[in-house]
Amino acid sequence: MTRIAIYALAAGLALPSSAHAQDVTVEQLVTIAIERAPELREARADLAVAAGQVTQAGLRANPTAVTSQEQGSGGTMNTIVGVEWPLDLFRRATRTEAARRASDVTSLSVRDRERLLAASIREQAGRLLAARRTLEVTSEAVTAARRMRDLLDRQVTEGRAPKLDANLAALEALRIEAEAALATGEVDAAMIELKALAGLPSDAPLVIRDSLESLVRSATVPRLTPAAAMEARPDIREALARMTLADAQAEDARREGGVDMTVVGAYTRAQAGFAQQGFDARGVRVPIEGVFHTATLGARVMLPAFNRNQGALASAQAERGRAEATFEARQRAARAELDAATARDREARRAVELYASSVRDLARQNVDIVLEAYDLGRFPLSDLLAQQRRYLEVEAAYTEVLSRAYQARAAVGRALGEIP
Repeated sequence: MTRIAIYALAAGLALPSSAHAQDVTVEQLVTIAIERAPELREARADLAVAAGQVTQAGLRANPTAVTSQEQGSGGTMNTIVGVEWPLDLFRRATRTEAARRASDVTSLSVRDRERLLAASIREQAGRLLAARRTLEVTSEAVTAARRMRDLLDRQVTEGRAPKLDANLAALEALRIEAEAALATGEVDAAMIELKALAGLPSDAPLVIRDSLESLVRSATVPRLTPAAAMEARPDIREALARMTLADAQAEDARREGGVDMTVVGAYTRAQAGFAQQGFDARGVRVPIEGVFHTATLGARVMLPAFNRNQGALASAQAERGRAEATFEARQRAARAELDAATARDREARRAVELYASSVRDLARQNVDIVLEAYDLGRFPLSDLLAQQRRYLEVEAAYTEVLSRAYQARAAVGRALGEIP
């Protein structure tokens, strides 16, 4: 019966951890997070702001209507109605272009936040799956330890085993139960943190369908080559877009500092008269007065004698230099990030294969050997429990190796700019 308990533990540790899990995959959760995460909803509001600024930049200047009336002595009255229309010479196109470039920067910034959120979701899901596997391994160990304890309790009652063996089995069962309690807390905490990242309520039902082993062993083919991925990464494209934006702002500053003209048109009605009277052509006495109509058309020209937007132009040129430095720094950082993640991923895969093909099998064989020796009375129960503990340590190390391999895979995806 003792042999059955040990084999039950070994068989339980080999079971897929996702046998009972149903709901969403990690990639489906990434899609949900990108749709619902509050920080992305906030960032997308900036897109609407930028779109409004593009629309505003493309509007023509409004005309200005001017009217006045002057009442003078002796019945003199002047009525003036005029219109001033700014031509906004050569400004609207550059202003609109600068607004469009700013909108592009905002769009790419949002896209980069989506990339980082997707990577954070995958990394946190990996921590959850590692914690879940640890809990499953520990739970199986608890079940096996309890069976052994109950078995030895019966054998002690029947006089076929010493009391010390029963006490050792009970102690081991309690120790593993304590570890299971800690593992449960880690799973719950990791799940809460994952829901928060995904924009879900902490009490929302969520089960990840994937297992850590399946994600690590699944073959993934990058959609782009490393060189193409570097060019397509949103943060690098954003830095490049900031360079273009600075160029557009510099050109806009030049145009704003140039000559501008406002067309002016006016109509004047002047009525003047005197207190005396005179005679018309027929000899009839009439008041001496007259009404005069005047139309005026002209232009008011703004001459950039002093203010030629020198400060705004210098600022845009300095911003161009900063954007260029940012672009170069992000390129170098992205390449280093990709190379480092690729190296970790390669070696982590080797470690997973070593554990999966050799280390775990050797650990199981050692348990079998000590178990047979215990059944023959060659080893005390303490040696068997120690070997079983080493087996659990190997499983814990395997979980850590799987976790690091998965995190390395997620880091490669982040470096390649992968989003759903």
